[in-house]
Amino acid sequence: MPPGPPARPSPIPAWPRLTRRRPAAPTRHHGGSHERAATPPGQSLRCIFLLQHGQRFGVATGHHLATRAAATQLERGGSLVDAMISASAVLTVVLPHATSLGGCGMMLIHDAASGRTQALNGSGIAPAQATPARYDGAIDARGPRSWITPGLVRLWAQAYRRHGRLPWSALLQPAIDLAADGVPFSSELARNLHLASPQVRQQPGFDAAFRIGRADREAGVPWRQAALGATLDRIAAQGEAGFYQGPVAEALCRFASETGGLLLADDLQRITADWREPIHQGYGRFSASVMPPNSVGPLMLAQLQRLRDGFDQGRDPRLLAQILQARAILPALHDRIADPDASWPWQGFGAGGELPPQRPDDPGDTAGIVLVDREGNGLAMLQSVFQPFGSGCVDPATGVLMNNRLSEFSLDPARHNCLAPGKRPVHTLNPYLVCHRGRPVLFAVSPGGVSQTTTGVQCISNAMIDGMRLPEAIDAPRWSIARDGQIMCEPGFSPFVVQRLRAAGCSVATDSLHPFYFGSIKAVRLHPQGVLEAAADLRREADAVAW
Repeated sequence: MPPGPPARPSPIPAWPRLTRRRPAAPTRHHGGSHERAATPPGQSLRCIFLLQHGQRFGVATGHHLATRAAATQLERGGSLVDAMISASAVLTVVLPHATSLGGCGMMLIHDAASGRTQALNGSGIAPAQATPARYDGAIDARGPRSWITPGLVRLWAQAYRRHGRLPWSALLQPAIDLAADGVPFSSELARNLHLASPQVRQQPGFDAAFRIGRADREAGVPWRQAALGATLDRIAAQGEAGFYQGPVAEALCRFASETGGLLLADDLQRITADWREPIHQGYGRFSASVMPPNSVGPLMLAQLQRLRDGFDQGRDPRLLAQILQARAILPALHDRIADPDASWPWQGFGAGGELPPQRPDDPGDTAGIVLVDREGNGLAMLQSVFQPFGSGCVDPATGVLMNNRLSEFSLDPARHNCLAPGKRPVHTLNPYLVCHRGRPVLFAVSPGGVSQTTTGVQCISNAMIDGMRLPEAIDAPRWSIARDGQIMCEPGFSPFVVQRLRAAGCSVATDSLHPFYFGSIKAVRLHPQGVLEAAADLRREADAVAW
């Protein structure tokens, strides 16, 4: 084990809230959609972001306590992976609607000395009992039969074996303390709980975890998770075996058996986290790197490739092209991600195809971590239970909420993404890295299901083509595509683009404030002078610090 922490770490900086808010216009509700009266064209949406500059480290995560945990490990002399594991564990405690020990993760990590970027795939696999014959026309959207075998703890262990520095148990202690001693119920968690559907609320263990009597838990109310704290404590003491073997594994399998789930002990033994080569693609003035399949990351590269010839156009024509190309590429190439014989990055120019069948469900929810140091080493990681609250099932013995990622599979035998035991589904997690002249300049993540790719295209375009500062790149009004194909545009989005979309026959919702589709970027940018710019997008709860 490498030497322990330095004797006198420098103090961690304060955590200011550098937000500027325009007073909110009245909100209207139309059949479950969320809209706000129009913001004047060209104005920023809400000016909501957190920004800090520093020269040693930049950290951005989905919660201030996760950011603090990461910063603490870095100040103790820990590696970026040490900080990631500590922050990731805290996120499973404070944002369980988005991530849990019962979920998955994917990570890109860049080593500045060698110039090498590595990808670590901790996504889950279908249980051995999960066959198409078990489902009548559609995979369960929620409930015990929507679980894949979780891979997040395997990702922690695999990353630690290669890059860990501090004692393993110390990395999990902040999360253990928060679960056991209690933490204020997160505002983002409370917001998602308010939006949770009856289908989610009726799942086993949900009420006991998230309600007090007949009432939902409220933001700011202290919340203890003793069972989850004990599970984390066992992982701290025994490593990954503390989750995938012994009492925790037995409890999860018993919970599955009692509720009609498919998870078995052999599934937990079989799951792995695998080191892979990222997918890289150059675009002249910059290049980008993403996770390989089964991540949809290559679809973000494909969109950028189709847009490359128009980089010198004005902003409005480029925004229009972004939307039209995404509408063509995402449905046409989605199943190609699951094709083991497909080559990436994609170079084609004739995308076409029909939109695969989709459920009218919420897009995915995710928690993210971005870490960068002054040498140019960096890490971007996402973790998720897929849709908000995953399956809705919470095992009372372990405190673990299980994912609903199995519903990402198709039951169509003609599709590469057809369900099969031991298989990984096409996966929405999309951490990314942008380089300029071969050197990293931007590490970023965002939640939002497959719209992670479209949010990424917009952030990269804003920063690398329009030359926006990171806060402006994050705050600029966004577009997204709903599962039914409707184009959604935030307040302040270009009326020229909206007009052209409608003229092309597209359904467009303006002034949209949908709670999920527009994501929440966490990013760190490296400047030539050695300055690190860390920013967090407060469309959802997020935090950033640099020092």
